Amino acid sequence: MHKAVFLYAIMNKFLNHRVRAEKHGVEQKRSTIYKQEVDFLNMCASCWDALDEARRKMRRSLMYSYGDQWGDFVRDPDTGRVMTEGDLIKKNGKVPLKNNMIAPILSNIDGQLRQQLTRPVCVARDQSEAAVGEMMSIAIEYVHDINDVEEVDSDSMRMLLNGGMVAQRIEFGMNPAKDRCDVWLYGVNPARLFFNTNLEDVRQWDLTCIGELFDMPLADVLAHFAHTPEEKEYISNIYADPSPYYHDGNLGMQGEESRNLSFYSPSRNDLCRVILGWHLETREAYCWNDTLRGTWGYVDYNAAEKRKFDEENERRRQRAKEMNVAPEDVLLVEYVYATERYWYYRYMTPYGDVLQEGRTPYWHGEHNYVLHLYPLIQGKLGNFVEQFIDQQRAINRTATLIDFIRGTSSKGVLVVDDEAFESMSREEVIDEYVRYNGVLFVRLKPGQSIDGVVRQYNSGASVAGDFELLNLQLRLINEISGVNSAMQGQAPKAGTPASLYAQQAYNSSLNLRGLFDAFRTFRRRRDTKLMQTIQQFYNEQRHIELAGKDYSTEAKLYNPAKVQNVELDLTVADGYNTPAYQMLANDFLMELFRSRAVDIKTVLENCSFPFARKILEAVKRNEQQLQQGAAMEGIPPEMLQQLQQQMGGAGAAEAAASQPLPEQPVGEVQQSVPESESTDV
Repeated sequence: MHKAVFLYAIMNKFLNHRVRAEKHGVEQKRSTIYKQEVDFLNMCASCWDALDEARRKMRRSLMYSYGDQWGDFVRDPDTGRVMTEGDLIKKNGKVPLKNNMIAPILSNIDGQLRQQLTRPVCVARDQSEAAVGEMMSIAIEYVHDINDVEEVDSDSMRMLLNGGMVAQRIEFGMNPAKDRCDVWLYGVNPARLFFNTNLEDVRQWDLTCIGELFDMPLADVLAHFAHTPEEKEYISNIYADPSPYYHDGNLGMQGEESRNLSFYSPSRNDLCRVILGWHLETREAYCWNDTLRGTWGYVDYNAAEKRKFDEENERRRQRAKEMNVAPEDVLLVEYVYATERYWYYRYMTPYGDVLQEGRTPYWHGEHNYVLHLYPLIQGKLGNFVEQFIDQQRAINRTATLIDFIRGTSSKGVLVVDDEAFESMSREEVIDEYVRYNGVLFVRLKPGQSIDGVVRQYNSGASVAGDFELLNLQLRLINEISGVNSAMQGQAPKAGTPASLYAQQAYNSSLNLRGLFDAFRTFRRRRDTKLMQTIQQFYNEQRHIELAGKDYSTEAKLYNPAKVQNVELDLTVADGYNTPAYQMLANDFLMELFRSRAVDIKTVLENCSFPFARKILEAVKRNEQQLQQGAAMEGIPPEMLQQLQQQMGGAGAAEAAASQPLPEQPVGEVQQSVPESESTDV
């Protein structure tokens, strides 16, 4: 019981903001060439093999979303050979038609995701450090901007819809594509991802192993892991000089590399396979807490470390005795036996050679991946597209059946009594029948009508209810996916009230609420890890101007000395850059300006008019000229005209009138507001 209370007290040291707690651990290792970890490699291979069925379902969903919807393999009943459904249909003389109804659904969901403008907001737990949270919010928006997070998130959403899993990797270092050193976000291909499959927690708190397969040229492998000529030669011998050339044939950019991946072999013969694996490992250790300095950590469980603690405590007791401090008031180093759990990474070759390994270098103490699985129900992973593949297959089959029936039915077949055209040959009858104003000479027998001599047949044969079946499947796929015609923006039927159409669109959006909330949770976890990485590696002051006018000037100057020792919480708030929000903000500012509650500079600094910045610069330039005793230039006429169109004539007149007069000092120019006209805001 005492041990549990002690460990709880250690972990809650962070709640005391007066003492900045520090965590001390074992320093990470860097390069460990000439070492093998075959057991660890086999564990990673087992995790990869366990996800084979999940990858197969993802490949099938991607095939139906963006590829060949007749690509499922079947057995030919005549020959027993295995072939695709499309080839079997062609063999039977039919045309395999497809009407892709899944791609528009996914495009609609992607559009809704892009329309949901959100931004990360950091909040300091200590209210006195609120400016630090604003500073960190700007830094995260800056990292989002340099990483094109909107595109990365869009691709991640597509992977979540087709595979039920989404992952991103966060790193700090040099990016050759950008030629700069910063915090970088990388999307992870689920086909190259592996992790332990005994997950049941929807938050993935029971994750113990995660990793990724990399295929890179030998030059990149040497650049990353060879730090001496001996290591370069050793790595080159492992990979045995892969082929410098690779020929894609005619299947380039068709996804063949991701579809045919294996754990040990690279996707191309000119690349080298590097395997990154993270594992949550354990060791026996002493968990210590220095009550004097407010630090804690783990050290090796051995007699030497115990002797260091005892000697330090004895030294503190002797010093306290000399200073007449009561023994119970002496702040000692407390330590207990514990089992430490820590994340450990290894870069390996397919043969088990360790290229680099070490404990996690990150302050957050975890791996650098963000993984989210949805939907995960009792350990079973599903995906969104898989739910309505059967409806898509039924649509394609019905369309192919209708096309086959129409193709084999009679269309304008002409039946002619050969004996009635004695004076004309068959070729003449055919030519004359299809000719404009053609004439046929017919010898009718007694009691015979013209319909018995020449008659044209147009078969209306079709499977009973085939079009009804097709419409049923089209309606079912929209209902199952939750993206109905109202959400897709299709024109409603005549007489549909606008309120009913809006309610249908809103009700349809509720079907996707769980999907968007799950992805929102993923982004919040991702941004939290981004924030922690920024706190650790941004160790120099920098001015960040990307956040715009909505932040204070002080917050735009990133100061690592203020940020690194502050605990921050992160939330994902709705964005404020939508046209509706900007219009409301502009109207509110103009209302304040007309009531003379704010001046023109305040309006221009906070509004979103496209010309506001130019006018504000002109106003500030005039103020500087007045202070220097020069003549005021005034606002350019074209800007005043734009301002008048946007704000109205009265507002523009007030804006012009509110400028300082040349003969008066700037500080003396004021707008007096009578008490009867003052307005409380």
